[in-house]
Amino acid sequence: MRIVEVITGGEPGGAQRHVSELVQYLASQRHQVAVVHGGGHWLSQAVEKVAPVYYLRYLQRDISWQDMAAFTALLKIVRQLRPDVIHAHSSKAGILSRLVGIILKIPVVYTSHGLVFFDSTRSWRSRKFYQLLETWAAKRSRGIITLSNMDYEFMRSVKTQAIVKKIPNGVPVRALFPKQLGHQRRIGFIGRFSREKGLDVVLKAAEQTMSWQWIIAGDGPFRAQIIHASERLPNLKWVGWMENLDEFFNEIDVVVQPSYKEGLPYTVLDAMAAGIPVVATPVGGLTEVLGAIDVQLLCPVGNVEALIESIHYAFDHYDQIAEASYHLVKNEYNLNTQLEKTLGMLISVVES
Repeated sequence: MRIVEVITGGEPGGAQRHVSELVQYLASQRHQVAVVHGGGHWLSQAVEKVAPVYYLRYLQRDISWQDMAAFTALLKIVRQLRPDVIHAHSSKAGILSRLVGIILKIPVVYTSHGLVFFDSTRSWRSRKFYQLLETWAAKRSRGIITLSNMDYEFMRSVKTQAIVKKIPNGVPVRALFPKQLGHQRRIGFIGRFSREKGLDVVLKAAEQTMSWQWIIAGDGPFRAQIIHASERLPNLKWVGWMENLDEFFNEIDVVVQPSYKEGLPYTVLDAMAAGIPVVATPVGGLTEVLGAIDVQLLCPVGNVEALIESIHYAFDHYDQIAEASYHLVKNEYNLNTQLEKTLGMLISVVES
C-alpha cells in the first residue's frame, strides 16, 4: 500500500511524534510511505531513513494568503506520488488534503489531534469558522480517527459517511520503579511552548508557590515569556528541549498540563507510564484518562488556585495515584495497539 502522511509542521510536538512512530511502523510492515510537512527539521530527521520527505514551505498553521500556494504544491506532490490513501494530521493539513483527495479521487483519512474550535483561547469567530471547515471536511473524508471521546462525538454528530474510530495515542511501557519523594515538591511541564498549553497558568502558579521547584522543558513561540520568568523567579528553571524523557522525569515528581485545548498529549501518557502523577485540565482526552484515575487530578481551565490545589492532592495520595496511572497506561494506552489499529483503518478505507 502506498501512503502519504501530511502534517502542517515538522517541529517537535505530539502530532509529529505520532507521525514519526506511525511512519516507521508502516515502513516495517513493508508499506511505501512518504511524508509531507510545512517545515521543521525534527520530523524529517526522525523518518529520513525509512521515508522520503517533501517540504511544503507555504504550509503554515494559521490561515493566510499562502494557503492557495500550499494547496497547489500539495496537489502536485500527491499527483506525482499516486498514493492509495492520504493520511492527514492537524486542521490545516486536514482541510487541504481532503481538497486534494476530492480532485484526485484518492481516499483521505484524517486524524484529529484536538479540534481547533474547542480551544477557548481563540475568538468566537475563529472557533466558528474552524467548526464549519471541520464539518465540511468530515463529510468528505473516507476515514476519521479521533484521540478523545470529545472529538469522536463531534465527528459522529455531523453525520459523515466516513468510518469514524477513536484510536488514542499509545506509549511504550517498562517496569515500574516507585519514586522516592524528597522534602521539596518538584513540579514539571514538558511540551511545545504554544498558547493553548496553558503556560500562563503555570507561571502564575510558580509565582504563588515559591517553596516549590518548577522545571519547564520544551521550546516554541512562548519561549521569551519562559526565559523572562526563569530569570525573575528563583524557583523556576527552563532546561530547553529534552529528548531524554527519563532524565526529565528523574528531576520532577508531578507533571502539569493545564491546557486550553488538547488531543491526547504523549507527555501525559509518558509520565503516567513512568509512575508520575499528572494534574491537568478536562480538555480532549485528558478528561477520560485522568478521570479514570481520580477526578481530583482535573482542574478547571485557567484556574491557578485549582491547579495548585490539585497538585497538593497528588502529593497527598502520591503512591496510589502513581500505581494506578502506570497500570492504566500499560493496559489501555499501548503503542503497539495504537499502531496496529491505525494501519487497520488505512487498509479498511483503501479496500472499501
